[in-house]
Amino acid sequence: MISLGPLIIEAGLTFDRMPKTRQTARAIITNDQGELMMAYSQLFKDYTFAGGGLKSGENFEMALKRELLEEFGASDMTIIKPIGYTQELRYGIRGEDDIYIQTSIYYHCQIHAFSEQDLHDREVKHGLVPSWVSIDDALKQNEFIIIDERHQTKGLKTVLVRENMVLNKLKEIAL
Repeated sequence: MISLGPLIIEAGLTFDRMPKTRQTARAIITNDQGELMMAYSQLFKDYTFAGGGLKSGENFEMALKRELLEEFGASDMTIIKPIGYTQELRYGIRGEDDIYIQTSIYYHCQIHAFSEQDLHDREVKHGLVPSWVSIDDALKQNEFIIIDERHQTKGLKTVLVRENMVLNKLKEIAL
């Protein structure tokens, strides 16, 4: 499995204890037109890859299937293959002082059937909508919005840096 880019370090980290580890699984879903299905946030106005953290007892594939069902309503899917990984040294997304070494594994996936989304409260608040988008359009929107105040808050600073790094890498590699 290849690295999709260098270690991303959130600006302003202060270490008063050892970082925790966090593992996430994320989906790269393509269609015949070369578009990606990404999670568009109506609140943040950005595009991210669907996925999230592993829960106790889950492996990467189990977590990815659960996350795709929650975020996209993917009721039937195939995980084709792992593409690569990213690593971040960052604060947690809830703004706490805990620091994480987060490893995200990206998988090429195909969704065969959809049902209703099962969003968590935070995802409902963010207005998460599955959206087909070209790599260039996702990059353009993310680059435009990355400098806004919301994307510069503690725990969120690395999200679009990571996603844009992966989007740029996808322009270089064939799935």
